[in-house]
Amino acid sequence: MNVELNYELIGKRFRAIRQKRGCTQELVSERAGISPQHYSGIECGSAKVSLPALVRLCNALEATPDEILMDSVKQAAPLFLKEVAEVFSDCSPDEIFLMLSQADNLKKSLRLKNILLTERDK
Repeated sequence: MNVELNYELIGKRFRAIRQKRGCTQELVSERAGISPQHYSGIECGSAKVSLPALVRLCNALEATPDEILMDSVKQAAPLFLKEVAEVFSDCSPDEIFLMLSQADNLKKSLRLKNILLTERDK
């Protein structure tokens, strides 16, 4: 089984968590024992992260590997639901209604596009 990792998404997760924690790239790289240049490359998606570096970075950011890799794991729905809950946590009922309507329309559009692409490939 070949596993494809999207290093750009992994980097975006690292960046989002680092910014949420109020840390600089230099501080995270120092805590994790990697160079600031390598960490910058990881956040940009241009550098791959090894398993030991992933663990050290997670420890430096007080994050879990599942938070970083959720885009790569098939059973990540509960993690995404946690993020959805965070996004909606400070919304008014009107904002929630509008955001849910948009999400529902987007889902329908994506599924329709997949059906049309599948039929075209037949």
